[in-house]
Amino acid sequence: MRIKHYSILFLALLATSASVNSCSNKTPASIEESKATSKEDITLSTRMASQLPLAAAEMQPIQFITLLSGKIDFNPNEVTNVYPLVGGVISHIYVTQGDHVQKGQVLADVYSSDFASAISDFQKAKAGLALTEKALQREQELLAAKVAAQRDVQQAESDYAQSQAEYDRSLGALKLLGGNANSNAMTFHITAPIEGTVVSRLAQPGSQVRSDGSTLAFVIGSTSSLWVTLDAYPDDLRNLHVGDSVRLKAAGLEDHPFSSRIEYISPTVDPTSFTTKIRCTLPNSGGLLKPAMFVGATVYHPDGPGLFVPAPAVFYDADGKTYVFIETAPHTFRKRECTIAQTEPDRVQITGGLNPGDTIVADHALFLNDELQADQK
Repeated sequence: MRIKHYSILFLALLATSASVNSCSNKTPASIEESKATSKEDITLSTRMASQLPLAAAEMQPIQFITLLSGKIDFNPNEVTNVYPLVGGVISHIYVTQGDHVQKGQVLADVYSSDFASAISDFQKAKAGLALTEKALQREQELLAAKVAAQRDVQQAESDYAQSQAEYDRSLGALKLLGGNANSNAMTFHITAPIEGTVVSRLAQPGSQVRSDGSTLAFVIGSTSSLWVTLDAYPDDLRNLHVGDSVRLKAAGLEDHPFSSRIEYISPTVDPTSFTTKIRCTLPNSGGLLKPAMFVGATVYHPDGPGLFVPAPAVFYDADGKTYVFIETAPHTFRKRECTIAQTEPDRVQITGGLNPGDTIVADHALFLNDELQADQK
């Protein structure tokens, strides 16, 4: 809004007025600062009027504000359950719950006959491939010397192709288990599939693990992106929509607000809390936010234009009604009743009593009201 700012407050102006009245030799009429011309109208002197900040009632976008609370949690899309790919016995564990790990970092070792069998299969396939390759070369040389028959070469080529296929299959199976062509030990390494934090460590040294997906060893969660789950009561839902902007403040980080948007509104009500879950995502590259932190959220939902004035312009009188002072002529102001809707820290929505463009007293309206009542006595 366009507000006309002046240098001193209205209270200071009243103090100046009193000082002038006590010290000047002029007549009361010549030093009069204000005069009530009716029960609602007051005219101020040029000096007194110049100290009042004025503003115009303006049409601005309405934003319904809803206050919610909730907590931060891991983003399920950034959480991975780590299962051993082989059966065996855990021989060593390198990490514990809460540790930060890099992608590919070894979490634990498993002494595994399954892994040893995979290595053995590969080594046999490797030896068979080398043997059939030499046999093929020999048959090709004999054919060139017109000693061997063509069918002998064709058989050697078939044997070589089968050995190559078995080699590729066994190497692929070994790589799926985390091995490679140089693996020669029975120890299988459980590695981290993503970078993140060890949320849970279920593996124990000496415990038996299986390769059928029934043995969960670790849970790793990345905190680079987190979910915020907010609780909304039935009365809140009318002003909440997917896409609404959200301003979040985490406990202990109130001076560092975060911005996001509503991504999901649950279609069901939680039977325990009787609230509807609202979800948004927060990037957390700086690592300030932690899972399980409590947060307060302010949700802003745009809903067309509305007429607004500065918050200090509106005051309650003794009758419990709300009023503003509107400028009706130079230095003359009228106390006008108005109806209000949404109240925000810096502005108030007016639903009746004012028109767009009306000039009103933007601040110290309550003191001007006191002056009006005093002049009527």
